Amino acid sequence: MKNISLRWITLIALISWTLVSSETVMSTESYLREFDVTRLQNVLTPGFELTDIPSVHYATFGYKLLGKAIPKTSEICNFLVKNSGNETSLENIHYIVSTWETLGSCPPLQTAYLLKKINTAIDKETSTIPDLYYALSAYVQLSQPLPDSKATKIANMVQAALKKDDCLQNLGYAFHIAALLGPAGKFALSKIEDAVIQADEINGRYLQFEGGLSITSLVVNGIAQLSNSQNTPPPVKAEQIVKLTNYLISRRSVQTLKGVVKLLSALKMLAYNEFSQPVCTTLAEGGNVVSTKQPFVSIRVCDILGNPLVNIPTVIANSVTRVDDNTAVLTKQNFKSSDNDKTLFTMNLMEIKPQRGFYKINVSAGEVSNTLTVKVLSEVKVDYLEIGTGDADQTTQPKLLKVAYPNKLAHKIEADSQQKLVMRFMLRDAANNKPMRVHQAFVRLSAIVKPGEDKQPREVIFVAEPDASNVYKFDMPVGSDAQTFGFQSGDYHLNLIIGDALISNPFQWEVAVVGLKFPEPTGTDAVTISKLEGLKKKSNIYAPKSEIKHMFREPEKRPPVFVSNLFTGLCLAPLLLLLILWAKLDVNIAKFPFSLSAVLFHVGLGSIFVLFGVFWLKLNMFVTLRYLLGLGVVTFLAGSKLLSHIAHNQKVTR
Repeated sequence: MKNISLRWITLIALISWTLVSSETVMSTESYLREFDVTRLQNVLTPGFELTDIPSVHYATFGYKLLGKAIPKTSEICNFLVKNSGNETSLENIHYIVSTWETLGSCPPLQTAYLLKKINTAIDKETSTIPDLYYALSAYVQLSQPLPDSKATKIANMVQAALKKDDCLQNLGYAFHIAALLGPAGKFALSKIEDAVIQADEINGRYLQFEGGLSITSLVVNGIAQLSNSQNTPPPVKAEQIVKLTNYLISRRSVQTLKGVVKLLSALKMLAYNEFSQPVCTTLAEGGNVVSTKQPFVSIRVCDILGNPLVNIPTVIANSVTRVDDNTAVLTKQNFKSSDNDKTLFTMNLMEIKPQRGFYKINVSAGEVSNTLTVKVLSEVKVDYLEIGTGDADQTTQPKLLKVAYPNKLAHKIEADSQQKLVMRFMLRDAANNKPMRVHQAFVRLSAIVKPGEDKQPREVIFVAEPDASNVYKFDMPVGSDAQTFGFQSGDYHLNLIIGDALISNPFQWEVAVVGLKFPEPTGTDAVTISKLEGLKKKSNIYAPKSEIKHMFREPEKRPPVFVSNLFTGLCLAPLLLLLILWAKLDVNIAKFPFSLSAVLFHVGLGSIFVLFGVFWLKLNMFVTLRYLLGLGVVTFLAGSKLLSHIAHNQKVTR
């Protein structure tokens, strides 16, 4: 009994594993198109102006990733050789050596100087992980041998640094370092899951690492290079790779040199890695619209760089489902491959004569699948159209005349304020002749302005509404809608405008010329109309107005000089009177104490009076208070000392 149970468990496990392994993987949403490549190339071009080392590196490496010819190679070589003897930054040394290796035809660099800087960083116990990567990368690119002992030492330094700080940036650089160390870098394989688990998922479609494109590219490149160097598949699910690729492709509008290189290097690494290469299954240009004139659904199956797959897969439409009612209209239909384009596959969807609307197509291409949405268009035709006039109070039936599309009614229709303009029409689907409704059914009335007439052109648009039997109706009481037309009587073109997202032949049809006679405006309507007409007749109503300049108040007229001098003399008269009285009283200053406090007090007091005079002439209050604070403190202290001295002398004399 126990053996039977074990067999059943084993069988169930095998079936489950088979189902999981045979499950298809979602494809990426898009790929790098030709216009994307052109735009990215334009972003890289300014880097060849040789302004700084990083820009030169990114431009050169980016052109190589795009497969474009690198310009100014001799100037770049001279620039690299010139800077290789005085550069102290490890990052710039890495850029110099990497660019030099990318070109492959430059004169030798000043290797002795560079290796001295590189070895110092490698031997330094406190070197950061980014510095170790820059140093080791330049060391390897200079074709220097890496002994096992040195590789082991670097591996130990990286592991020690990760114990202190295992942030995403350090993990990304650690993967790159481990890829260069050979067998000694095997330790980093166990860190891949720690990094991938930190990825943030967005809308169930994208995966990115905190830090955006730079960190995501760094980690993705590092994982891929490490897995290739150790010949070990990375512990990353195919679904995660697809979501990471979706995020990278969504950043193809990047505008910086560094961003372009980060994007291209990651996409190229994913496209050509040994273990899991994302496949794109998407609608080709213009393939999302199907009609009788263009009946084919076009699918493009390629890698994420837009190149054909090595093994051309069989592309199958597993199901075609109408979105409105979730009804399957087709299953298991093969796409046909194009003879001229190995990435293009087509299927004639109109063979089954689908109804107009949106359809979801589940497409599988080998081991990948995707669900794509297309819309099926149909042609609309006018079944009939009748137009005429009737009484506004509906006492009699309106008199209607039929007009065949796309003809115009031969004579003009006249309607006055006691009548209403009436139009009835029906639309049908040309594919099945069934009545149909559209999103946009407009009736436009535009005034006919003859040359020389002093009349402003006017246009009014109404919406035609369908009834339960899908007959569109348009009723316009002329008298009631007079204000809408500004009481502007005259002839109007009547146009029918039909539009919809799901019809292939939207149209604008001039049905007739209508003569409308509105009543004369009265009361508030007349006032409003006269104001509007007055504004319209002003030719400069929308012209720029003259500049508004601020006018300062003109200063008042000053009095004559004699009056000013007389007023000044009167103000100084009390001071003159004080001096005269002092002279008559025979003021005695013999007992003036010539001490420091006495001199400072009187000088300070005099300075305060002078400050008030200057304040009256030119200073503002804030500046005056700042000076007064200093003078006041000195005067107060000196005065206090002076009064104490006088009081002491009086006690002694008594």
